[in-house]
Amino acid sequence: MALVLRVVSAGLGILFVVAGVADVVRRTPWGLVGVIGGALILLGVVIELRRERRERRVERPHD
Repeated sequence: MALVLRVVSAGLGILFVVAGVADVVRRTPWGLVGVIGGALILLGVVIELRRERRERRVERPHD
């Protein structure tokens, strides 16, 4: 389930970035908001993946 949520979040983030860039090109005022929102969503996904990887590394017993 967590993987599905990450994929959906990343997909929405990419969609917002692409739509925001398209709006910036068309010079609409909401384009920058879309780009920033999409970038924040993608940043959140990356931070969560790094945190989870770090937690797994700590939990793994060392030889």
